[in-house]
Amino acid sequence: MAEQPGASGALSVWARNFIAAPRYPPEQRLSLVTDDGVRLAAVRLATCIRPHAAIVLIHGLTNWSRNPRIHRFAHDLARRAEVIVPDLRGHGGSQGRCSLGRDEPLDVAAAVSMAAASGLPVVTVGVSMGGVATLLHAGRFGGVAGTVAISAPAGWVDLTTHGATRIRRYVSSQVGRVVLAALCRTRVARGMPVMIDDAAAAIGAIAPAFTVLVHDRADKYFPAQHATQLLDWAREPKELWWTEGAGHGTDLLTTELADRILTRLRQ
Repeated sequence: MAEQPGASGALSVWARNFIAAPRYPPEQRLSLVTDDGVRLAAVRLATCIRPHAAIVLIHGLTNWSRNPRIHRFAHDLARRAEVIVPDLRGHGGSQGRCSLGRDEPLDVAAAVSMAAASGLPVVTVGVSMGGVATLLHAGRFGGVAGTVAISAPAGWVDLTTHGATRIRRYVSSQVGRVVLAALCRTRVARGMPVMIDDAAAAIGAIAPAFTVLVHDRADKYFPAQHATQLLDWAREPKELWWTEGAGHGTDLLTTELADRILTRLRQ
């Protein structure tokens, strides 16, 4: 989830994110199938120059590949990389139900498998819940040169911030899940996961691939402690990029961040 606007702007933001969301040309659209049989909608963006890598961009809760900021960031990355952007299970045009990071690494694996067919090194970039999915995928499955997790939580326990409390309220109640499905095209499975059992071990197993964490110290959903916990679990090579005052999730998806990621890949 991204930072929530005030009530006066909520309707216009919703319309931009879903009704008037930017489209990709038909030739860029893909269909992927996960190892547990979930069909995912996805898109692939080619670059006009020799790419350094293939990037799999993973959105967060209540977002999808056509979210305006995801769409723009994918094109920013596609200046120097091949880019694949799936709709996670339970989101957008994909089947299944969102599991808040438990099963989403399988979605990442399906997109990484497609990206690897290019013969290029594959790097995953995940946003919020998508950051959890890319971290767990990299540690459990491997096959990537590195992963970049933006605004990722270290787990679903001790969530006392206003933003995190709102997430819990929506995903933990039948009414909340109906609202998410109706308004945000996000279908969430019953049951709020408390913690991913092997998170520490999985994130520690990402090395020798690199781990980059991007976080705002004042994140209103997942405070700075989440980023430092993830950094503690990770092994070298690892980096933590603080983005002071940037916000949460898609708020951080700027052209400057895309440039920094592309520069990191060239190194």
